[in-house]
Amino acid sequence: MPSLTNLRITEDELERLTGLDISDTFMGRAIRPSVLRSRRRLRSLLMSEVLTLGLSIIFCLPVSLVIARNLPGFTGEDLGKFLAISLGIAVGLFALWNGYLWRQGKQLSQLSHLLDQVDRHNEIIDAIALMEELDSVRANNHEPVDRQEIFQALDATRSSLICALTTERIVRKHQKMIAKHAELAEAIAQNLAMLQTLQENATANKYGQFLTEALSIGIIVQQELSEFMPSESLSNRWSNE
Repeated sequence: MPSLTNLRITEDELERLTGLDISDTFMGRAIRPSVLRSRRRLRSLLMSEVLTLGLSIIFCLPVSLVIARNLPGFTGEDLGKFLAISLGIAVGLFALWNGYLWRQGKQLSQLSHLLDQVDRHNEIIDAIALMEELDSVRANNHEPVDRQEIFQALDATRSSLICALTTERIVRKHQKMIAKHAELAEAIAQNLAMLQTLQENATANKYGQFLTEALSIGIIVQQELSEFMPSESLSNRWSNE
C-alpha cells in the first residue's frame, strides 16, 4: 500500500505532466482562475502584480528619460509631462500583459479545472496526515477502520488525474491538428450525404451503379480516416446525418 507522501501529486510532477510551470497562481503564462476563490492565492497574485508593475515602471522611466533628453527642444519644464506619459505607458503595458495572462487562463480552462482537482486531492491527503498525527499524539495507535480503502481510493484518483493531465497536454499540443481533422470530417460527412441522396434518387438511372460504387468508396474513406481521428469518429458523424 503506498504511503501518503507517494500519493501526493507534486508541483515537479505537474510540470512534467503538463509541460508548463505550475504554481498556486500561475500555469505557464496564464493566471489560474482559482486564485479568485482563495484569499491566500489572491494575496500571492497581488504581490506578484505589484512587483511586475514596479519593474515595468523602473524599466520604462529611465529609458524614457534617456530618449527625452536626446529630443530636440527638450527642456526641464517638459520633464514632468514626459514622466507622466512614461508612467502611463508603463501602466498600459502592465494592463495589456495582465489581459494576455487572463486570456491565456481562459484558453487553458480544462487544465485549470484539472489542477483544481489535483489541489483537492492533495488537500485530502494533508487532512488524513493531520488526522493520523493527532491520533499518534493521543496515543491512539490502532489503524483507522477505512485506512486501506481510502488509500486505494486516493491511489485510483491519483492515477486518474495523471491520465487526465497527460491527455490534456496531448490534446493541447495537437489542438490545431484536431481542429483540422474535425473540419475534414465534416466535409466528408457532407459529401457522403450528397452521394447517398444522389444514389437514392437515381436507382433507375443507368448511372445508378456508378453512384452506388462512389458511395461505397466514400464510406471506405470515412472508415479509414476514422482509424486515426483523434476526436469524434466519422462513423458517428455519418450516422447522425
